[in-house]
Amino acid sequence: MTKPNGIYQKLIRVFVLQMLFISLITALGVYTAAWIVEKVMVKAALEGEAVHYWTWLLQDPQHPTPNTDNLRGYLAQNGDFSQVPAEIRAMQPGYERVHLGQSNPLVYVEDKANQRLFLVFDENSVGKLSFYFGVVPLSLALMVIYLSAWVAYRLSRRTLSPLVSLAQTMRRFDGKGNDFADLKLDEYTAIAVNDEVRILAQSLQEFTHRLQQQLIREREFTRDVSHELRTPLAVISGSLELLQKQAHKPLQQRALERMQVTTRDMQSLIETLLLLAREENQASPPEALLVNDLVKRLINQVEQTHNSDQHVKLLCIEPQRLSIHAPRQALVIVLGNLIRNACNYTQHGSVTVLIEGNAVEVRDTGMGMNTEQLELAQQAFQRVHTSGDGYGLGLDIVRRLCERYGWHLSMSSLLGQGTRVRVQLVG
Repeated sequence: MTKPNGIYQKLIRVFVLQMLFISLITALGVYTAAWIVEKVMVKAALEGEAVHYWTWLLQDPQHPTPNTDNLRGYLAQNGDFSQVPAEIRAMQPGYERVHLGQSNPLVYVEDKANQRLFLVFDENSVGKLSFYFGVVPLSLALMVIYLSAWVAYRLSRRTLSPLVSLAQTMRRFDGKGNDFADLKLDEYTAIAVNDEVRILAQSLQEFTHRLQQQLIREREFTRDVSHELRTPLAVISGSLELLQKQAHKPLQQRALERMQVTTRDMQSLIETLLLLAREENQASPPEALLVNDLVKRLINQVEQTHNSDQHVKLLCIEPQRLSIHAPRQALVIVLGNLIRNACNYTQHGSVTVLIEGNAVEVRDTGMGMNTEQLELAQQAFQRVHTSGDGYGLGLDIVRRLCERYGWHLSMSSLLGQGTRVRVQLVG
C-alpha cells in the first residue's frame, strides 16, 4: 500500500510542522527569558541592592536591612549570626538557591569588613506578575497564531480543492479503455473555476480530443488497409498453389514454397492488425481453451511452413494440461509468432515449447541476443539479426496483445546460446 502523498497530505504536514516550529521557538523564548531574568536581571538587582545598603550603612550604622514583599535582608556583625535564619547561616559569599520555609528563594551573600549581608529574594510575587503580564499574553498570542494558521490551511485547502478533484478524476479514468467520453471535464472548464484549473482542464480536453481522433484514424486506416490487402493476397496464394502443382524442377519448388510461406505470414500479419485495430468491446470473446492441443496444432503448422527443411527439431514438453479462458485468435497469434520467430532465428538445434504451471515458454538454441539487442527486439519494425525472415513486428505484436489481455511477457537471452520467451497466461 502506497503512502498518501497528495496536496492535502502535504498541506497537513506543513501545518503541523509550522505549529511545532512556532511552539518550539516560543518555548525556547520563554526559557531564555526566564534564564535572563534569573541569571542576569535578578542577580544584578541584588548586587545593586547590596551596594545601596552598604552606602546607607556607612552614613547610618543603625540603618535597617531591606524588608519588602520580595526582598528580605539579614546582617551578621562580628560573627553574630543570631538574626540570620539557620538555613542560610553557613552560606558563603555568592549566589545560592535554598529551601526556606515554603519557598525556594535566591540568596545573595556579600562580606564587607567584619560584616556579612544576606539578601533573600523571593520570586513568588514576581512570578505571579510575570504569569499575568507575560505568560497569559503569550498564550493568547499563540492561540491567535494557531487560529490564523488553521484559517490559512482551510483557505488553501478550499483553493486547491478543484485541482485535487481534477487529479482524482484523472486517477479514476482508465486510459487503457481509450473511451475518452467517460472523461468528463466540463465542470472544471466553467467560468467560476479558478484560472489555473480551467486552463489545465481545457488543455486536457483538447489533448484527449486530438488523441481520440488520432486513434480513430489509426484504427480506420489499419482496418481498411487490412481489408484491401486480403483480396490480392488470396489471389496470390491461390495462384501459388496452382504453380506448385505444375512445377517439376526442385529449384522452382523451393522458390514457390518460400513465396507461399511469405504469403501465409502476410495473411497472419493482416489478421493480427485487424485484431489490434478492433475496439475492446469488438474483440473476440474469451472461450475455454486447452493450451496443450493449441500448441501442438501450431507446431504442426510451423513444421510445414517454417521448418520444412527440418533445420531445427521442434519439441513440446507438457508435464501438465493447461486450460484457460481466452480469445482463441489472440492466443494463436501470440504463441504462433513466438514459435515462428524461434525457428527463423535458429539455424540448427532445437526449439522447445514448455507448458508448465500457468505459462507457456518457448526456448531455442539459436543466435541469442545481448542486452541491447534484447531491448531492440521488442520494438516495432526492429530486427536484431538480418539472417532470419520477418518484418520486425513479431515481438512487438506479442507484447501489445499480452498487454491487452493481461498476460505477463518476459524474455531472457544469451548471445550465441539461445533465447527464452515466457508468457504467463494466468496471474
